[in-house]
Amino acid sequence: MKHDIDLFGKDFPMDYRWDSDRNAKLLNIVFAGGTFGNFLKFFLDKFSTKTPNITGEPFTELGTSHKIGKEKYSGLIQRYHSSFINDNQGQTGLPVCLIVPSTEKHYLYLKQAQWYRADDRKWSTDNLWKKAVGEMPVEVRAKALEIIKLYDIKDHAHFSWLPKFVVRDWYKLDFLKDVEDTQNGEWFEAFKDEQFFTHQETYPLDLETFFDWQTFMKNITELNDRFGLALDFDRQAEMKEMFDRGLALDDLRQKCNLAEVVVEKDDSDIEFKNLDVATEGFIYAGIEKKNPFIQMPLTNRFFRDTDEIRQFISYFPNWYRRSNPNIG
Repeated sequence: MKHDIDLFGKDFPMDYRWDSDRNAKLLNIVFAGGTFGNFLKFFLDKFSTKTPNITGEPFTELGTSHKIGKEKYSGLIQRYHSSFINDNQGQTGLPVCLIVPSTEKHYLYLKQAQWYRADDRKWSTDNLWKKAVGEMPVEVRAKALEIIKLYDIKDHAHFSWLPKFVVRDWYKLDFLKDVEDTQNGEWFEAFKDEQFFTHQETYPLDLETFFDWQTFMKNITELNDRFGLALDFDRQAEMKEMFDRGLALDDLRQKCNLAEVVVEKDDSDIEFKNLDVATEGFIYAGIEKKNPFIQMPLTNRFFRDTDEIRQFISYFPNWYRRSNPNIG
């Protein structure tokens, strides 16, 4: 498959450059922003018996791992963005861990993390309806203008607000697409299919590693065995404490895990509190995919809990049921 994506340009919103050495001896973590490359570097460097122990924790109040300075690391394990490919053209056999998303939940997370976690700036998808268009940051306003154009909103001014239900529906439409047809999905397909990685010792690390402790330990053990990282698994209690601490600080990951349960488990019993509009759109899309003759309501108010969703589906009148025009 040919991808018309510039991996070294600006197509991916969080693909910033990294100014460290061109490659590391023990492991090179290559990742797109928002996929926990900083945390993985810290974790491996801290718990490997081949590197000095690192004291303290890396977490900011958002759960990002941006607090530890470069001088505290060994240099044997490094993290890079896609410019690593360009910087190491002609190299072969490099030890590479490539972090890649694999599920729709991961792409929900990326949609939010690209704004909220980048530079710890706390931009929320809710800014699209909670702020006037003219008061939004440039990147957010660009998305608002996309919405205005798509929904052919005529009556808007520079300082008008978009209705929440329109913003939710806009996110829903994107989540109804096949992942590979979305902007992020296309970028990651090009990223992981880059020929450069076929010439290295590449281990693809599923992004789910950072959403669930059991998955984390399974994949980190495989990564350890693959590259001889000599992780000290006698410190597993300390490892879990650190993993849990990062997850507890990361509200976005928690909401994504919740949304996945809502969509996948018909008998879930969950009350919705403080969901952002992108997560609501994700849940809408998941429900419509499972019930293709029902469209979710265009109202500012979201469902109270999963029981209310089940009632909506169960009592949806037969004469309103139609093939969903957004699912083709």
